[in-house]
Amino acid sequence: MSKLDDLKKAQELLGLYKAEWLNKDIFEYFSEPGYFDSLKTSRPCVLIGGRGTGKTTVLKGLSYEGQFALTEKGKDKSINEWSFYGMYYRVNTNRVTAFKGSELSEELWVKYFSHYINLIFCLELLKFCEWYEQITSTKITLNTKQWRKILTSWRLSQEINDISQLNEEVEILLIEFENALNSDIEEGRKLLTLLGVPIDILAKEILSLQNLKGKQFYFIIDEFENFEDYQQKVLNTMIKHGNDYYTFKIGVRELGYRQKETLNANEHLRSPADYEKIDLNEIFSDNFKGFATNVINSRLNQHYKSDSTFQISNILKSLSSSEEAELLIGKDTKSLIEFEQSLSNEDKKIYNSASLPHKYFIKYLSQNDKLNISELLLIFKNNDAAWKNKLNNYFYASLFAIKQGKPGIRKYYCGWDTYVAMSGNNIRYLLELVNTTLQEFLSDTAEDPSYDERTDIQISPSQQTNAAIKVGKKNLSEIEGLTVEGAKLKKLLLSLGRVFQVFASQSSGHAPELNQFEISKERDDPALFEKVDKLLTQSVMHLALTRSIGSKLQAETSIRDYDFMIHPIYSAFFVISYRKKRKMSLSSSSFIQLVESPTEGIKKILNQNNRTEDESSMPDQLQLFGEFYG
Repeated sequence: MSKLDDLKKAQELLGLYKAEWLNKDIFEYFSEPGYFDSLKTSRPCVLIGGRGTGKTTVLKGLSYEGQFALTEKGKDKSINEWSFYGMYYRVNTNRVTAFKGSELSEELWVKYFSHYINLIFCLELLKFCEWYEQITSTKITLNTKQWRKILTSWRLSQEINDISQLNEEVEILLIEFENALNSDIEEGRKLLTLLGVPIDILAKEILSLQNLKGKQFYFIIDEFENFEDYQQKVLNTMIKHGNDYYTFKIGVRELGYRQKETLNANEHLRSPADYEKIDLNEIFSDNFKGFATNVINSRLNQHYKSDSTFQISNILKSLSSSEEAELLIGKDTKSLIEFEQSLSNEDKKIYNSASLPHKYFIKYLSQNDKLNISELLLIFKNNDAAWKNKLNNYFYASLFAIKQGKPGIRKYYCGWDTYVAMSGNNIRYLLELVNTTLQEFLSDTAEDPSYDERTDIQISPSQQTNAAIKVGKKNLSEIEGLTVEGAKLKKLLLSLGRVFQVFASQSSGHAPELNQFEISKERDDPALFEKVDKLLTQSVMHLALTRSIGSKLQAETSIRDYDFMIHPIYSAFFVISYRKKRKMSLSSSSFIQLVESPTEGIKKILNQNNRTEDESSMPDQLQLFGEFYG
């Protein structure tokens, strides 16, 4: 089998970047993150991270099916040595939204939903018991007293004395309750149970058995943000008043844990007193690259049969800033020649001693630098701290202006470090980037008869850039369907993307790499304030924007007190910097105008920052949205 054949197989696997697409194979490709042990404690945990950060995979890894797959398979005895048994439950929006409506008060809906939670979690416990019996060939046997307690909690016939039979009966109770909810809600009231009581009784009696003594159950709840606000309070109440028999492990999107109150309005959940908060943004800020490298390389080499292995850092060809400048300039040196001709003979000598990238950079600086050209050339000639400072502050930003108004690639996005940064610490985005760039490479290679398989596989900067643009465009088109506010998020991205793209291409004479914003602290009317907060919250939850603690923020208060930037996955599409750099201030009205009147909103912000919008400056991929930009 050739290297290309191996790479094709790896590309197919990399394309399965959603946990649900892997199905039963999810644990075969599981890479344990550094924080995994923190989830294995007896205290409640809340795992916070955006869509695609790997929460589902990790939470499923905590389940009894996951633990069985990840430990030595087939060793039944090891199951009795586990300290916990996790049951994975994904919040189904269709189900939980059925528990709201004008026909009942919220107080009554709390009782109905509490009964539903009792049914769901008891069913999870019973499913575990059936699995345990099957895997260990050990019958779970309860005495008459235990059965009486369990059956009384559900008002069931005292003739049941078998786990499978009880599981079947509780399933029927759930079906009957759902039917009553849809047809005769008053009938459903006769079936209600008190929050947590049947769960407590069942968990206590199961864990009293000899083989299960001293163990603990984990109720693993994924997509916690899908619960209604009052439903989050119901679960908070169970977490706050926990017991030794079970605890909770929760996965939730950033800003998705909206309610910290319990059903008692005077009682709140607080970290770390009531639960351990595990924020993936904080955890991955330092060590995401190492974790991501392990994940990508393990999938690249899953089917590799040759003597050596693939390394993603070698496959993705990177460019230094100077190499990129030379590539972008190419043979188009007419403007540099004209600039040279405008110099004095003495200045020409210094200018001609510069490399092509530095010639361009000197010309770029001369357009708006406070120094005259002779002084600037002298700084270049001396190559001292002043010149190095200009290179550090402005050279990268200058790359965005080289091909302004010209077709084709205007900025390269390539190399493993760049891809990691563009993913925004999101493993799904990173898998998507690598998968798409492999598709680009394999497609081009299939049409290239001169390709020599004896050479090491290396994907060109242009192939990587084109792939990154495709990924940005795909996620932009998909964001509309992620939430009811999706259309607004798409408009916001298109508007902000155009603003920052113009800033990037017209950076000379301005603060370089201006790609963040804050909402100015002005007095808004309540309606506008609510609009801004809602849009910012949705933008962060659905990864249109990322947020970071503002320089003056002392504690987490309003969402408006943060600094924001477009998620770096869109940077190649909009041709902006993926690096967190300088920021501007936006008024609430200007921010909302970007969604409600995009053309006027974009023009207003550009004018306020001494920029002008020019259609010819629009990158090829943005011209597809010409109608939006007006």
